[in-house]
Amino acid sequence: MFVAHMNLLILFLFTSLATFALTYLLKTFLLSKDLLVFPNDRSSHKKPTPQSGGLAIVLISISLFFVNDLNISFLLTLAVPGILVAITGLADDLTKLSTSVRLITHFLAAILGLYMLEGLPPILFFGNLIDLGIIGNVLAVIYIVWMINLYNFMDGIDGLASLEAIFVFLSMSVLLFMTFYDSNLYIVLAFFGFSSLGFLFLNFPKPRIFLGDVGSGFLGVILAIISLEVAKHSPQAFWSFLILLGVFLVDATYTLIRRVLNGEKFYEAHSLHAYQKLARSFNSHNKVSIIILLLNMVWLLPIAILVAFENLEGIVGLVIAYLPLVLISYFSGAGVRNTS
Repeated sequence: MFVAHMNLLILFLFTSLATFALTYLLKTFLLSKDLLVFPNDRSSHKKPTPQSGGLAIVLISISLFFVNDLNISFLLTLAVPGILVAITGLADDLTKLSTSVRLITHFLAAILGLYMLEGLPPILFFGNLIDLGIIGNVLAVIYIVWMINLYNFMDGIDGLASLEAIFVFLSMSVLLFMTFYDSNLYIVLAFFGFSSLGFLFLNFPKPRIFLGDVGSGFLGVILAIISLEVAKHSPQAFWSFLILLGVFLVDATYTLIRRVLNGEKFYEAHSLHAYQKLARSFNSHNKVSIIILLLNMVWLLPIAILVAFENLEGIVGLVIAYLPLVLISYFSGAGVRNTS
């Protein structure tokens, strides 16, 4: 057992180092070709910077197929929609695809992923497993598509998307391991967590390269697919997963709703998320990214632990976890223009 755990530790450290090295090579190549992203209405950065660094995470993830004892069928379930979203994201980074093309490919990826998962599993509500049928599958597709896009929306300040990925992947990995979840899925989660850590070193505290749509969309679809796989085998832990994703889910969803209610087009670029407004208020990306990480650790993680160990009902824990996040979005003026 000790040797097996040491081998896993070596794998995870190698994953971080390999991702860092590949990201560095990508940064050097992109700079040499002058392939930079320039500030726009949605971005919070001030100067042109290489993007598409998330391609390193995509490429390194291929090595999962060479790890013993992992479920190849599930890895393919991650790979098919993941690669489709990554290719779409890379094309968008390089050529700027239309909104309709992006959404069509995102829905296709979501449908393929859900099909390979064999549909949405029954969801646990107050001790009862409820099969939501066709409605549940439709909601699951929308959830996957929203995760792909919200991760892109929330990748707007230095380090935030990377830190969120590290937090969610590693926290969920530990929770599954501690609750004796009968699967090696915790290895897959940890792998992506350590890969995101390797990228972080070139993205925070000083951003030398961005994830790009190729990276943010890939992380979004991977998180969504894994969360639904968790729901299949550990319904209680699915709620923990949603709780850990709370900052991103609440900020992105609240902002979208407010903007639509204000008559804005949902697909237009903007910088009205709560985290963006807070970054301007603090005049610092790093402070906000660290504050959100601390919020994740001291507020969301303890609630997720209570839910995972069945000391708190999942839906109740989710409401408790999300309520302060909704208030933060409201009082920060998320989704509203020209607020003081």
